[in-house]
Amino acid sequence: MKTETKTNKKQAVLITGASTGIGYATALYLDKAGYKVYASVRKEVDKQKLIKAASSNLTPVIMDVYDEEVVNKAYQQIKTETEGYTFSLVNNAGVSLNGPLELIPYSNIKMLLDVNICGLILVTKTFLPLIRNKKGRIINISSGHGLLAIPDKSVYAASKFAVQAISDSLRVELRPFGVKVSVVVPGKINTNVLGKIIDEREKMIDQAQPETAKLYSTQMEYFDREVKNLPSIEAVEVAKVIAESLNNPKPKAQYLAGPGAKKMKIFARFPRSMRDNMMYKAIYK
Repeated sequence: MKTETKTNKKQAVLITGASTGIGYATALYLDKAGYKVYASVRKEVDKQKLIKAASSNLTPVIMDVYDEEVVNKAYQQIKTETEGYTFSLVNNAGVSLNGPLELIPYSNIKMLLDVNICGLILVTKTFLPLIRNKKGRIINISSGHGLLAIPDKSVYAASKFAVQAISDSLRVELRPFGVKVSVVVPGKINTNVLGKIIDEREKMIDQAQPETAKLYSTQMEYFDREVKNLPSIEAVEVAKVIAESLNNPKPKAQYLAGPGAKKMKIFARFPRSMRDNMMYKAIYK
C-alpha cells in the first residue's frame, strides 16, 4: 500500500468524529491528498484546531451525529457545496466503554448506543441520497471487538458487531447503485485513550457498590494489564487504509489495520468452547 494517495478526480468526503485519533488523522491525510474534506466535531476548540492544521479545502462541521436536526442542516450545506464532486462518507464517530455490565451505569450504555449505532445510522441514512447519486463510498470504522466479543467489553462489542451487521447489509443493498461499502477494523491506536480508560474505570468503581465491584476485580485488573501490553499503531496508519478503500476500484469488504485487529480475527475463528476456556483460564489462572 502506498504511504500517500493523491486523488486525480474531484472527491468530497465527510468524516465524523474528527476531533482526535483516527478521525483527525484521516481528515488531515485526505486533505493533503486533495480531497474536499468535511470533518465533523462537537466543540468549537476542535474546529479551530482543524482550521489551523489543514488547508482551506477542509471544512470543520460542528455536529452531534445523533442530533437529527443538526445532521440534516449539515446535509443541506454539504449538498450545496459539493456539486460536481463524488461524495463519500467515513463513519468514524464513536465512544468506548469498558467494564462488567453489572457495573456500567445505564446512562453511559444509552449514550454509547446513541453514538456508535444510532448516530452511524442517522448520518448514513441522511447522506445516502448524496452518496448514491454521486456513486460514492461508505466506510464504517469498526474495531477488533466487532470481530470477537470478550469480557469487559459487552456493550462496546455489541455496538461494533452492529457496525459490522449494518455494513454487510448495506454492501448488497446499495450495490445496484454503484455504492461500495467497506469496514475498517483498527486494533489499538497510539493515543491518550488508555489514560481515559483508566480514569473512567476508577470512576465506575467509585460509583458501584463496593461488594459488587470486588466480584469483578480480578477480571478488570486482567484487562487493564492487557490493554497496556497490546502493540499499537499510529492513527495515520488507519488513515492510509481508509484512503486505500476510497480509491481502490474494487475495495475489500473488510480491512484490518494493525496487529491487534489481526489477532482478534484469528482468535474469532476458534471454536466457541475453546475460546471461552482459553479466556477464562487467562483471567483466572
